[in-house]
Parts: sequence; C-alpha cells; structure tokens
Amino acid sequence: MKNQRFGNFSSSEIHKLIKPGRAKDAEFSAPGLTYIKEKSFELKLGRALSSEQGARATSWGTFVEERAFKLLDISYKLESKIRLAHPTVKHWTGAPDTIRREVVGDIKCPWTLKSFCESIEAMEKGVSEFKAVRPEYYWQLVSNAILTGSDKAEIIIYVPYLSELEEIREEANNYNGDQNKIAFINWAEDNELPYLIDGGRYKNLNKLEFEIPQEDKIFLTERVELAIKLIDK
Repeated sequence: MKNQRFGNFSSSEIHKLIKPGRAKDAEFSAPGLTYIKEKSFELKLGRALSSEQGARATSWGTFVEERAFKLLDISYKLESKIRLAHPTVKHWTGAPDTIRREVVGDIKCPWTLKSFCESIEAMEKGVSEFKAVRPEYYWQLVSNAILTGSDKAEIIIYVPYLSELEEIREEANNYNGDQNKIAFINWAEDNELPYLIDGGRYKNLNKLEFEIPQEDKIFLTERVELAIKLIDK
C-alpha cells in the first residue's frame, strides 16, 4: 500500500511544501498546510478524499502524453504507470513519466496556450528561469530524481500542431480506455483544443535537460520530513 497515491505526498503536488508561511516562524504556507491536512485525512480514511476529476485539461494531458512519448527517440522508456516510494522516508511517492540513461523526465501537455508559451520561454532562458516560472514542474522533477536515484532531469512539453488534430481525433475515436473522459476531443472545434500553427515560432515538442543541485535534493527531503512530523502529530 505504500506506493498508493492517497495518504502520501506525491511528486506532482510536492511543490506545495516548498514555501514557508508569511507569519513569523510559520513552517508552511497556507496551501502547504492544507495539503498536509488532506494527506492526514486520507490516512485516517484509508482512501482518497475524492475521486479523480475528469476535467478536460487533465483528460487531454493524460491522453496526449502517450502521443508525445511516441515522438521521442527509442532511448526513452515510458514509466508513468509505475508509482515509486521513497525507500526510507514514508508517505512520499511519485510516478516519473520517462527514464532515459539515468535521466528522469516528465511530460507536460498544457491545455492553455498561455501556460505553454510561458513554460517554453522560461525553458529557453535556462534552468533558473524555468524553476522560477514553473516551480511545480521543477520540484516534481527533483522529487522523482530523488525517488529514482537520478542526478539529471528533463522536462518535456508538448502541444500538437494544427495538422496533428485530425490524427489525434482518430486516436481518440479508437481509444480503448474510458471514452467518456475524452469524448470532447471528437466533437470540439479546432479552436477549442490547444494547437500550434505549423511552421510558427514554437515547436510542438520541447525539451530541457539539467543537472539537479544536491542542495535542492537535501532541501526537498527536509521539507517532506518536516511535513510528515505534522501528519504524525
């Protein structure tokens, strides 16, 4: 059960534990305290507080992620269905999307083009800017690097070209998973889906690989351990 998502701090949400509160000596921000309380409730319940929501953004990202993976070279392995647990720190899990030559990676398929543009332009300026603009992505990668024993990470961001939408609709129509979650892809107009103009400023597939500072691994571990003390109270 230790690899379950509920009752555990997950890599995808772990950024909520990074910031301290505004008040003097406040160890966690309000979102961080809320997150810790939610995990405490789940441990007592023995189940998640609520079921996964089938929001379009989430459903789109999950569905299109596999397409993005197919655009990568054969050195990548898709690992997103495997949830890992920290070997010594309890209540800490994560599910990396890819592992390539000891580089842990995560694939993001943004629903909004604003989010896509902000992310890409931050990536183009380097790791420091990426960390500042997308701390949720950065700390997810740090967490998964810790869980996999990796020293390097890679963020992969994908939005299809307009020319890809027809094929994506065909893939959605033949999808063998929950059709209810992705039915909107087939009936949505082109402008209701995220896409890029072919030959425009941005590429559909974008990557940034970087080495994770050891101090960030230490810092995140300390933050998780601190949060666990609050859960165990």
